Amino acid sequence: MSYYPVMLDIKDKHVTVIGGGQVALRKVQDLCAAGARVRVVAPRVRDEIASLEGEAVKIERRAYREGDLKGAALAFSCTNDAAVNALVFREAQARGIFLNAVDDPPNCSFIVPSFSQRGDFLLAVSTSGASPAMAARLRRMIEAAVPGDIVTILDALREARRVVQTDDRFAQLSADGRGEMLKRIVNDDALLAELAGAFRAQKLAGFLTKLLG
Repeated sequence: MSYYPVMLDIKDKHVTVIGGGQVALRKVQDLCAAGARVRVVAPRVRDEIASLEGEAVKIERRAYREGDLKGAALAFSCTNDAAVNALVFREAQARGIFLNAVDDPPNCSFIVPSFSQRGDFLLAVSTSGASPAMAARLRRMIEAAVPGDIVTILDALREARRVVQTDDRFAQLSADGRGEMLKRIVNDDALLAELAGAFRAQKLAGFLTKLLG
């Protein structure tokens, strides 16, 4: 099956999670980290999920019933019961809601990649459901090549982009020229290190001006 990759902004969006076990816990934690409003429906929930109950997490301690997906922007079925997953999937299809049923591809309309995040750096790897374990292995291999200070580097690159777009000292540069300047930095480890150091020292504009000259 072919999937279309996308990063979703789910801040303040309502997401329903059916199930209250270990898998549901991971989903709830990740959803909360992304700013979602989570509704958990399950007869029993892990203590860790119960401890999250509050403004962002609402829990209904009962079995799933039709109508539980109403108002959801996204849904997850985290049960080990294929019959329940099928019922949730049928409702999701009827309501036009994307659903992930964990380890149950026939009842999924989307899958979740193996991912990790540090600040603005988000790495996601998928094998289109063929092998989640391999996706996780490949993610770890790629992570090993990521600079340890990637958070600072990305903050510095964002600020550098703003500076070259708005500072009069770079007004003579075309859009392509600004892009080439930033690509030059990104593709040179020494320049990246200098950029991060200049950013920390609040001397970023000076570093960029020197690079331009």
